[in-house]
Amino acid sequence: MRLDRITIALASVAGLLLMASPVLADNPQGPWTKEQSAEFCKQNPQKCQAGREKREAFCKDNPEKCEQMKQRRAERREFCKQNPQKCEEQRARMKEKRAEFQAKCAEDPAKCEQMKQERRERFQKRHGSAKPPAKSPPSEAVPQPPE
Repeated sequence: MRLDRITIALASVAGLLLMASPVLADNPQGPWTKEQSAEFCKQNPQKCQAGREKREAFCKDNPEKCEQMKQRRAERREFCKQNPQKCEEQRARMKEKRAEFQAKCAEDPAKCEQMKQERRERFQKRHGSAKPPAKSPPSEAVPQPPE
């Protein structure tokens, strides 16, 4: 039971890092600043509004999980402030793994899609009626402003 929680925690952190990697690629210093988020929202008001609505709906439906996610984000920010070198190394490893995965997907798109579908099914089994993360290409991902 304890091992499952640790695995889920590590997978959550890895997922957060993967989602943040497109943002970090444009900004090597780290996550977006409030000014960068505001500028993005000025240029893409529909995407920002859709992202806010999606997050609000999720938090309304899952207040405990939403609070846990906020807590983990705060803990991760604090960890990165305390350990910038280690945090950067972890980011670099995640970028490498992501690049390897994308290379494998480029070689065999059918197998890649099958793996993604299996992952979605496992997510639904674990989380019940909760919907898995939206399937969208990284270029269309809606970046969330930092809280």
